Amino acid sequence: MQKSLNIPTTNKKTIFGTLDTPKGKSKWLIIFVHGLTGHQNEHIFFNGAKYFNSKWYSVYRFNLYGWEKNARQLEDTSLKEHIQDVETVVKYFKKEWNQKIFFVWHSLGAIAIIEAKIKNISWIILRDPAFNTKGSISNDLHHKNKTYILDRGIKYIIGEKMYHDLTYTRDHMKDIKDISFPIKIICAWYGDNIREKSKIYYQWANKPKAFSIIPKAFHCFDEEGTEEKLFAETYKRVKKYS
Repeated sequence: MQKSLNIPTTNKKTIFGTLDTPKGKSKWLIIFVHGLTGHQNEHIFFNGAKYFNSKWYSVYRFNLYGWEKNARQLEDTSLKEHIQDVETVVKYFKKEWNQKIFFVWHSLGAIAIIEAKIKNISWIILRDPAFNTKGSISNDLHHKNKTYILDRGIKYIIGEKMYHDLTYTRDHMKDIKDISFPIKIICAWYGDNIREKSKIYYQWANKPKAFSIIPKAFHCFDEEGTEEKLFAETYKRVKKYS
């Protein structure tokens, strides 16, 4: 079953999301969070919800910004607000659901979860995680005539706050050691920089922890067969700790 589930923020905005539940009693809850310029209906989240529903898990996926009237907008938001919204979502589900929660993050979401102040999460799974913003993202940024543009083939307008967040030089890899939750890191094979930096994430992470690489995959896991392998690697960890 699929239904809209929207959560108010502390500053009068709305987090727009979708709750997918299996037919029958679900085991636990998995929360999907997209990366920069992403959204809740990307195939790894939309199809991922179906996959985990078939395994009897509920899934919540939401947008960090969107087109809706009261949603945050990419050109106005910041990494700090991403972090706050993650904390809001966790607080909501810890109050409303008596379930274990697994967090599944993609790309820039890794930095947000590392910096967020959350408690009582069963596992965090980072998919091809960003390790800093200066090196991995800022090469795609342009500043012209007070307009901030993220150019990834498609051009996105971002705000001044996000521009500064994405050009701020800070390596977050060692910050992962402050997280007490178990962590699994799943990397795409292509993208030497992210893959090698993810190994450093893994080294600094506290036990229990796990690490895997999806062969033939690029950052968004669009290649034939890679989505299925991504889901299987995610499920392997979720199943063990359910």
